[in-house]
Amino acid sequence: MKRVVYVTGSRAEYGIVKRLLKRLQQDPHIEFSLLVTAMHLEPKYGSTIDIIKQDGFDITASIPISLNTENNQTIIHSMAECLDKFGEHFQNNKYDAVIVLGDRYEMLSVSIAAAMHNIPLIHLHGGEQTLGNYDEFIRHCITKMSKLHLTATEEYRKRVIQLGEVPESVINIGSLGAENSLLLNLPSKEELVSKLDIPTTPYFMVVFHPETLTGHSVLAQVESLLGALEQFKQSYKFVFIGSNSDTHSDQIFKRFKNYTDENKFKFFTSVKPEEYLALIKYSQGLIGNSSSGLLEAPSCGVGTVNIGNRQQGRVRGESVIDVEPNTTSISQGIKKLTSIEFQQKLPHMINPYYQKYSMERAYQEIIRFLNSPMNSTVKYFYDLRSIE
Repeated sequence: MKRVVYVTGSRAEYGIVKRLLKRLQQDPHIEFSLLVTAMHLEPKYGSTIDIIKQDGFDITASIPISLNTENNQTIIHSMAECLDKFGEHFQNNKYDAVIVLGDRYEMLSVSIAAAMHNIPLIHLHGGEQTLGNYDEFIRHCITKMSKLHLTATEEYRKRVIQLGEVPESVINIGSLGAENSLLLNLPSKEELVSKLDIPTTPYFMVVFHPETLTGHSVLAQVESLLGALEQFKQSYKFVFIGSNSDTHSDQIFKRFKNYTDENKFKFFTSVKPEEYLALIKYSQGLIGNSSSGLLEAPSCGVGTVNIGNRQQGRVRGESVIDVEPNTTSISQGIKKLTSIEFQQKLPHMINPYYQKYSMERAYQEIIRFLNSPMNSTVKYFYDLRSIE
Protein backbone atom coordinates (compact mmCIF):
# COMPACT_ATOMS: atom_id res chain seq x y z
CA MET A 1 0.00 0.00 0.00
CA LYS A 2 1.33 3.42 -0.98
CA ARG A 3 1.38 6.24 1.59
CA VAL A 4 0.39 9.53 -0.02
CA VAL A 5 -0.03 12.90 1.71
CA TYR A 6 -1.50 16.19 0.54
CA VAL A 7 -0.53 19.39 2.35
CA THR A 8 -3.06 22.23 2.34
CA GLY A 9 -2.50 25.73 3.66
CA SER A 10 -5.18 27.88 2.03
CA ARG A 11 -8.84 27.85 1.08
CA ALA A 12 -7.99 28.46 -2.58
CA GLU A 13 -5.85 25.40 -3.32
CA TYR A 14 -8.01 23.18 -1.09
CA GLY A 15 -11.09 24.08 -3.10
CA ILE A 16 -9.28 23.27 -6.34
CA VAL A 17 -8.17 19.77 -5.29
CA LYS A 18 -11.04 18.64 -3.06
CA ARG A 19 -12.48 16.23 -5.64
CA LEU A 20 -9.03 14.75 -6.28
CA LEU A 21 -8.41 14.28 -2.56
CA LYS A 22 -11.68 12.39 -2.16
CA ARG A 23 -10.73 10.16 -5.10
CA LEU A 24 -7.39 9.35 -3.46
CA GLN A 25 -8.99 8.82 -0.06
CA GLN A 26 -11.42 6.28 -1.53
CA ASP A 27 -8.67 4.22 -3.21
CA PRO A 28 -8.22 1.00 -1.15
CA HIS A 29 -4.61 0.71 -2.34
CA ILE A 30 -3.60 4.11 -0.96
CA GLU A 31 -3.09 5.13 2.63
CA PHE A 32 -4.08 8.76 2.22
CA SER A 33 -3.10 11.48 4.70
CA LEU A 34 -4.05 15.14 4.88
CA LEU A 35 -1.89 17.71 6.63
CA VAL A 36 -3.45 21.10 7.41
CA THR A 37 -1.47 24.25 8.11
CA ALA A 38 -1.22 28.06 7.73
CA MET A 39 -4.42 30.02 6.93
CA HIS A 40 -6.71 27.06 7.60
CA LEU A 41 -5.86 27.25 11.30
CA GLU A 42 -6.21 31.02 11.73
CA PRO A 43 -9.51 32.62 12.88
CA LYS A 44 -8.63 35.81 10.99
CA TYR A 45 -8.77 33.80 7.75
CA GLY A 46 -11.98 31.99 8.67
CA SER A 47 -10.64 28.87 10.46
CA THR A 48 -11.31 26.95 7.26
CA ILE A 49 -10.12 23.71 8.82
CA ASP A 50 -13.75 23.41 9.90
CA ILE A 51 -14.82 23.31 6.23
CA ILE A 52 -12.34 20.49 5.59
CA LYS A 53 -13.80 18.53 8.49
CA GLN A 54 -17.35 19.16 7.27
CA ASP A 55 -16.33 17.76 3.89
CA GLY A 56 -15.62 14.44 5.59
CA PHE A 57 -11.83 14.35 5.58
CA ASP A 58 -9.87 12.81 8.42
CA ILE A 59 -7.08 15.25 9.18
CA THR A 60 -3.84 13.42 9.93
CA ALA A 61 -2.18 16.41 11.59
CA SER A 62 -2.72 20.13 12.08
CA ILE A 63 0.57 21.99 11.94
CA PRO A 64 0.14 25.65 12.91
CA ILE A 65 2.59 28.35 11.92
CA SER A 66 2.56 32.02 12.86
CA LEU A 67 1.26 34.28 10.08
CA ASN A 68 2.29 37.91 10.26
CA THR A 69 1.89 39.78 6.96
CA GLU A 70 3.36 43.08 8.17
CA ASN A 71 6.41 42.87 5.92
CA ASN A 72 8.61 40.41 4.02
CA GLN A 73 10.75 39.65 7.06
CA THR A 74 7.72 38.47 9.03
CA ILE A 75 6.76 36.29 6.05
CA ILE A 76 10.29 34.81 6.04
CA HIS A 77 9.90 34.02 9.74
CA SER A 78 6.70 32.09 8.91
CA MET A 79 8.55 30.19 6.20
CA ALA A 80 11.35 29.25 8.58
CA GLU A 81 8.90 28.01 11.19
CA CYS A 82 7.02 26.03 8.55
CA LEU A 83 10.26 24.45 7.28
CA ASP A 84 11.26 23.41 10.78
CA LYS A 85 7.89 21.89 11.68
CA PHE A 86 7.41 20.00 8.43
CA GLY A 87 11.01 18.85 8.53
CA GLU A 88 10.27 17.28 11.89
CA HIS A 89 7.02 15.74 10.63
CA PHE A 90 8.68 14.16 7.60
CA GLN A 91 11.49 12.87 9.82
CA ASN A 92 8.94 10.98 11.91
CA ASN A 93 6.45 10.02 9.18
CA LYS A 94 7.45 8.30 5.96
CA TYR A 95 5.48 8.78 2.73
CA ASP A 96 5.76 7.48 -0.81
CA ALA A 97 4.76 10.89 -2.19
CA VAL A 98 3.87 14.40 -1.06
CA ILE A 99 1.40 16.35 -3.21
CA VAL A 100 1.41 20.15 -3.26
CA LEU A 101 -0.34 22.72 -5.42
CA GLY A 102 0.93 26.02 -6.67
CA ASP A 103 3.15 28.66 -5.35
CA ARG A 104 2.53 29.89 -1.83
CA TYR A 105 5.49 30.53 0.45
CA GLU A 106 4.44 27.91 3.00
CA MET A 107 4.35 25.31 0.21
CA LEU A 108 7.94 26.16 -0.65
CA SER A 109 8.93 25.31 2.92
CA VAL A 110 6.90 22.09 2.81
CA SER A 111 8.53 21.13 -0.49
CA ILE A 112 12.06 21.78 0.79
CA ALA A 113 11.37 19.64 3.85
CA ALA A 114 10.02 16.78 1.73
CA ALA A 115 12.88 16.98 -0.78
CA MET A 116 15.51 17.00 1.97
CA HIS A 117 13.94 13.82 3.33
CA ASN A 118 14.03 12.32 -0.18
CA ILE A 119 10.24 12.06 -0.42
CA PRO A 120 9.03 12.36 -4.04
CA LEU A 121 7.04 15.52 -4.72
CA ILE A 122 4.02 15.75 -7.02
CA HIS A 123 3.35 19.33 -8.10
CA LEU A 124 0.16 20.80 -9.58
CA HIS A 125 0.01 24.12 -11.48
CA GLY A 126 3.70 24.43 -12.27
CA GLY A 127 5.08 26.40 -15.20
CA GLU A 128 2.80 29.41 -14.74
CA GLN A 129 3.85 33.05 -14.62
CA THR A 130 2.70 35.69 -12.13
CA LEU A 131 5.24 38.44 -12.61
CA GLY A 132 3.79 40.78 -10.00
CA ASN A 133 4.14 38.43 -7.06
CA TYR A 134 6.80 36.36 -5.29
CA ASP A 135 4.67 33.32 -6.11
CA GLU A 136 6.47 33.53 -9.49
CA PHE A 137 9.87 32.29 -8.31
CA ILE A 138 8.43 30.13 -5.53
CA ARG A 139 6.49 28.11 -8.10
CA HIS A 140 9.58 27.45 -10.22
CA CYS A 141 11.60 26.47 -7.14
CA ILE A 142 8.98 23.84 -6.29
CA THR A 143 9.17 22.58 -9.87
CA LYS A 144 12.89 21.84 -9.50
CA MET A 145 12.23 19.72 -6.40
CA SER A 146 9.32 17.78 -7.91
CA LYS A 147 9.30 14.49 -9.80
CA LEU A 148 5.78 14.58 -11.30
CA HIS A 149 4.31 17.75 -12.78
CA LEU A 150 0.60 18.16 -13.57
CA THR A 151 0.25 21.41 -15.49
CA ALA A 152 -2.85 23.37 -16.50
CA THR A 153 -2.05 24.24 -20.14
CA GLU A 154 0.30 23.07 -22.88
CA GLU A 155 2.25 26.33 -22.66
CA TYR A 156 2.92 25.64 -18.99
CA ARG A 157 3.92 22.05 -19.77
CA LYS A 158 6.55 23.29 -22.22
CA ARG A 159 7.86 25.82 -19.70
CA VAL A 160 8.36 23.13 -17.06
CA ILE A 161 10.31 21.05 -19.58
CA GLN A 162 12.32 24.19 -20.39
CA LEU A 163 13.27 24.25 -16.68
CA GLY A 164 15.04 20.93 -17.21
CA GLU A 165 12.29 18.46 -16.33
CA VAL A 166 11.98 15.16 -18.19
CA PRO A 167 9.08 15.45 -20.69
CA GLU A 168 7.60 12.12 -19.58
CA SER A 169 7.17 13.54 -16.09
CA VAL A 170 5.24 16.63 -17.24
CA ILE A 171 1.55 16.09 -18.03
CA ASN A 172 -0.93 18.72 -19.19
CA ILE A 173 -4.19 17.81 -17.45
CA GLY A 174 -5.91 21.21 -17.53
CA SER A 175 -7.12 23.01 -14.43
CA LEU A 176 -9.06 21.09 -11.80
CA GLY A 177 -10.65 24.39 -10.76
CA ALA A 178 -11.98 25.04 -14.26
CA GLU A 179 -13.58 21.59 -14.24
CA ASN A 180 -14.91 22.04 -10.70
CA SER A 181 -16.94 25.03 -11.85
CA LEU A 182 -18.90 22.75 -14.16
CA LEU A 183 -19.09 19.53 -12.13
CA LEU A 184 -19.47 20.49 -8.47
CA ASN A 185 -22.96 20.61 -7.01
CA LEU A 186 -23.20 24.34 -6.44
CA PRO A 187 -25.84 25.95 -4.22
CA SER A 188 -28.60 27.89 -5.94
CA LYS A 189 -28.76 31.66 -5.72
CA GLU A 190 -31.76 31.32 -3.43
CA GLU A 191 -29.69 29.15 -1.09
CA LEU A 192 -26.89 31.72 -1.08
CA VAL A 193 -29.35 34.51 -0.33
CA SER A 194 -30.79 32.51 2.55
CA LYS A 195 -27.48 31.34 4.04
CA LEU A 196 -25.08 34.20 3.25
CA ASP A 197 -27.55 37.07 2.94
CA ILE A 198 -26.11 38.13 -0.41
CA PRO A 199 -27.93 40.75 -2.51
CA THR A 200 -30.92 39.68 -4.57
CA THR A 201 -30.10 42.53 -6.95
CA PRO A 202 -27.18 42.43 -9.45
CA TYR A 203 -23.76 42.35 -7.77
CA PHE A 204 -20.05 42.05 -8.58
CA MET A 205 -17.51 39.91 -6.77
CA VAL A 206 -14.40 41.75 -5.54
CA VAL A 207 -11.26 39.73 -4.74
CA PHE A 208 -7.99 41.62 -4.44
CA HIS A 209 -4.53 40.55 -3.24
CA PRO A 210 -1.23 42.45 -2.84
CA GLU A 211 1.37 42.77 -5.57
CA THR A 212 4.53 41.74 -3.73
CA LEU A 213 7.22 42.32 -6.39
CA THR A 214 6.25 45.49 -8.22
CA GLY A 215 6.84 47.95 -5.37
CA HIS A 216 3.41 49.51 -5.93
CA SER A 217 1.57 50.75 -2.84
CA VAL A 218 -1.10 48.27 -1.81
CA LEU A 219 -3.28 50.98 -0.29
CA ALA A 220 -2.95 53.20 -3.36
CA GLN A 221 -4.20 50.35 -5.55
CA VAL A 222 -7.05 49.62 -3.13
CA GLU A 223 -8.13 53.27 -3.15
CA SER A 224 -8.09 53.26 -6.96
CA LEU A 225 -10.29 50.16 -6.96
CA LEU A 226 -12.75 51.61 -4.46
CA GLY A 227 -12.80 54.89 -6.37
CA ALA A 228 -13.92 52.97 -9.46
CA LEU A 229 -16.60 51.05 -7.54
CA GLU A 230 -18.03 54.36 -6.29
CA GLN A 231 -19.09 55.12 -9.85
CA PHE A 232 -21.22 51.98 -10.07
CA LYS A 233 -22.71 51.49 -6.61
CA GLN A 234 -26.02 53.10 -7.57
CA SER A 235 -26.58 50.28 -10.06
CA TYR A 236 -24.79 47.34 -8.46
CA LYS A 237 -23.96 45.81 -5.09
CA PHE A 238 -20.53 44.37 -4.32
CA VAL A 239 -19.53 41.19 -2.48
CA PHE A 240 -15.98 41.22 -1.10
CA ILE A 241 -13.82 38.17 -0.25
CA GLY A 242 -10.85 38.53 2.11
CA SER A 243 -7.27 38.46 0.84
CA ASN A 244 -4.69 35.69 1.22
CA SER A 245 -1.92 35.96 3.83
CA ASP A 246 0.54 37.76 1.55
CA THR A 247 2.75 40.67 2.56
CA HIS A 248 0.57 43.72 3.45
CA SER A 249 -2.69 41.78 3.03
CA ASP A 250 -3.71 43.08 6.47
CA GLN A 251 -3.94 46.57 4.93
CA ILE A 252 -6.40 45.31 2.32
CA PHE A 253 -8.47 43.55 4.97
CA LYS A 254 -8.85 46.68 7.13
CA ARG A 255 -9.71 49.00 4.24
CA PHE A 256 -12.22 46.60 2.67
CA LYS A 257 -13.85 45.92 6.04
CA ASN A 258 -14.34 49.62 6.69
CA TYR A 259 -15.64 50.23 3.17
CA THR A 260 -18.16 47.38 3.26
CA ASP A 261 -19.40 48.41 6.70
CA GLU A 262 -19.89 51.99 5.52
CA ASN A 263 -21.77 50.93 2.39
CA LYS A 264 -23.55 47.88 3.81
CA PHE A 265 -21.89 45.57 1.27
CA LYS A 266 -21.13 41.95 2.13
CA PHE A 267 -17.61 41.02 3.24
CA PHE A 268 -16.61 37.40 3.78
CA THR A 269 -13.30 36.39 5.29
CA SER A 270 -13.82 33.05 3.60
CA VAL A 271 -16.58 30.77 2.27
CA LYS A 272 -16.83 27.13 1.22
CA PRO A 273 -15.38 26.24 -2.21
CA GLU A 274 -18.83 25.52 -3.65
CA GLU A 275 -20.18 28.78 -2.25
CA TYR A 276 -17.29 30.74 -3.75
CA LEU A 277 -17.87 29.31 -7.22
CA ALA A 278 -21.61 29.92 -6.91
CA LEU A 279 -21.01 33.52 -5.82
CA ILE A 280 -18.99 34.01 -9.00
CA LYS A 281 -21.55 32.20 -11.17
CA TYR A 282 -24.47 34.39 -10.11
CA SER A 283 -22.48 37.64 -10.19
CA GLN A 284 -22.15 40.21 -12.96
CA GLY A 285 -18.42 39.46 -12.98
CA LEU A 286 -15.27 39.32 -10.89
CA ILE A 287 -13.24 42.47 -10.19
CA GLY A 288 -9.73 42.22 -8.72
CA ASN A 289 -6.55 40.27 -9.35
CA SER A 290 -7.32 36.73 -8.18
CA SER A 291 -6.22 33.74 -10.26
CA SER A 292 -9.82 32.51 -10.01
CA GLY A 293 -10.76 35.32 -12.40
CA LEU A 294 -8.61 33.64 -15.05
CA LEU A 295 -9.14 29.96 -14.24
CA GLU A 296 -12.56 29.44 -12.68
CA ALA A 297 -14.65 32.48 -13.63
CA PRO A 298 -14.63 31.66 -17.38
CA SER A 299 -16.12 28.23 -16.63
CA CYS A 300 -18.78 29.96 -14.51
CA GLY A 301 -19.76 31.98 -17.56
CA VAL A 302 -18.81 35.41 -16.24
CA GLY A 303 -16.20 37.97 -17.22
CA THR A 304 -13.29 39.32 -15.19
CA VAL A 305 -11.80 42.78 -14.76
CA ASN A 306 -8.19 41.86 -13.94
CA ILE A 307 -6.33 44.68 -12.22
CA GLY A 308 -2.60 45.36 -12.40
CA ASN A 309 0.37 43.01 -12.62
CA ARG A 310 -0.26 40.26 -10.08
CA GLN A 311 -1.40 37.85 -12.81
CA GLN A 312 0.91 39.21 -15.52
CA GLY A 313 2.24 36.38 -17.67
CA ARG A 314 -0.59 33.92 -17.02
CA VAL A 315 -2.59 32.51 -19.92
CA ARG A 316 -6.01 34.12 -20.11
CA GLY A 317 -9.09 33.86 -22.30
CA GLU A 318 -11.12 36.59 -23.97
CA SER A 319 -13.40 36.86 -20.93
CA VAL A 320 -10.56 38.53 -19.00
CA ILE A 321 -10.28 42.32 -19.36
CA ASP A 322 -6.85 43.57 -18.24
CA VAL A 323 -6.74 47.06 -16.73
CA GLU A 324 -4.18 49.29 -15.06
CA PRO A 325 -4.44 49.78 -11.27
CA ASN A 326 -5.97 53.24 -11.48
CA THR A 327 -9.54 54.44 -11.11
CA THR A 328 -10.04 55.47 -14.74
CA SER A 329 -8.77 52.20 -16.23
CA ILE A 330 -10.73 50.05 -13.75
CA SER A 331 -13.91 52.03 -14.47
CA GLN A 332 -13.42 51.56 -18.21
CA GLY A 333 -12.95 47.82 -17.64
CA ILE A 334 -16.20 47.55 -15.71
CA LYS A 335 -18.03 49.49 -18.43
CA LYS A 336 -16.65 47.13 -21.07
CA LEU A 337 -17.62 44.09 -19.01
CA THR A 338 -21.21 45.31 -18.63
CA SER A 339 -21.57 46.41 -22.25
CA ILE A 340 -24.13 44.68 -24.46
CA GLU A 341 -21.45 43.81 -27.01
CA PHE A 342 -19.22 42.05 -24.46
CA GLN A 343 -22.12 40.24 -22.79
CA GLN A 344 -23.34 38.92 -26.14
CA LYS A 345 -19.90 37.48 -26.92
CA LEU A 346 -19.30 36.09 -23.41
CA PRO A 347 -21.17 32.74 -23.84
CA HIS A 348 -18.96 31.91 -26.83
CA MET A 349 -15.63 32.66 -25.16
CA ILE A 350 -13.38 29.66 -24.43
CA ASN A 351 -11.70 28.91 -21.10
CA PRO A 352 -8.10 27.93 -22.06
CA TYR A 353 -7.73 26.07 -18.75
CA TYR A 354 -10.64 23.69 -19.17
CA GLN A 355 -10.09 20.08 -20.16
CA LYS A 356 -12.59 17.29 -19.80
CA TYR A 357 -11.73 14.67 -17.14
CA SER A 358 -8.97 16.79 -15.54
CA MET A 359 -9.46 15.32 -12.10
CA GLU A 360 -9.58 11.73 -13.31
CA ARG A 361 -6.44 12.26 -15.40
CA ALA A 362 -4.65 13.74 -12.39
CA TYR A 363 -5.62 10.72 -10.31
CA GLN A 364 -4.51 8.24 -12.96
CA GLU A 365 -1.17 10.00 -13.44
CA ILE A 366 -0.53 9.97 -9.69
CA ILE A 367 -1.27 6.23 -9.53
CA ARG A 368 1.00 5.59 -12.51
CA PHE A 369 3.77 7.60 -10.88
CA LEU A 370 3.48 5.76 -7.57
CA ASN A 371 3.97 2.44 -9.36
CA SER A 372 6.71 3.50 -11.77
CA PRO A 373 10.53 3.54 -11.42
CA MET A 374 10.37 7.33 -11.79
CA ASN A 375 9.14 7.44 -8.18
CA SER A 376 12.39 6.04 -6.81
CA THR A 377 15.06 6.99 -9.33
CA VAL A 378 17.28 10.04 -8.98
CA LYS A 379 16.21 13.06 -11.03
CA TYR A 380 18.50 14.36 -13.71
CA PHE A 381 18.44 17.67 -15.56
CA TYR A 382 16.86 17.31 -18.99
CA ASP A 383 18.91 19.27 -21.51
CA LEU A 384 16.53 20.92 -23.94
CA ARG A 385 16.80 19.82 -27.54
CA SER A 386 13.22 19.95 -28.74
CA ILE A 387 9.80 20.00 -27.13
CA GLU A 388 7.27 17.66 -28.61
